Amino acid sequence: MTEIERECPTCRSRQRFRRLNTAEQSAVREKKGPRFYVGNLWRCTAVRCLWYQPYLNRGKGGLLPEGFREEAAP
Repeated sequence: MTEIERECPTCRSRQRFRRLNTAEQSAVREKKGPRFYVGNLWRCTAVRCLWYQPYLNRGKGGLLPEGFREEAAP
């Protein structure tokens, strides 16, 4: 399972989600603490969206730092 489709609260629509990469996981650990489990976090793949969440728990999601914002291709 490399992508899933979920409701994104920042996009306000259904979007594709992918697992966080290593750099994104490190950023979440830095924000939430070294013991925070990042193995089940998924990120919205919409352009410019920073939302991440656990697989089935949107209430425990958050936003990645601005440096992870992906710009649209020209």
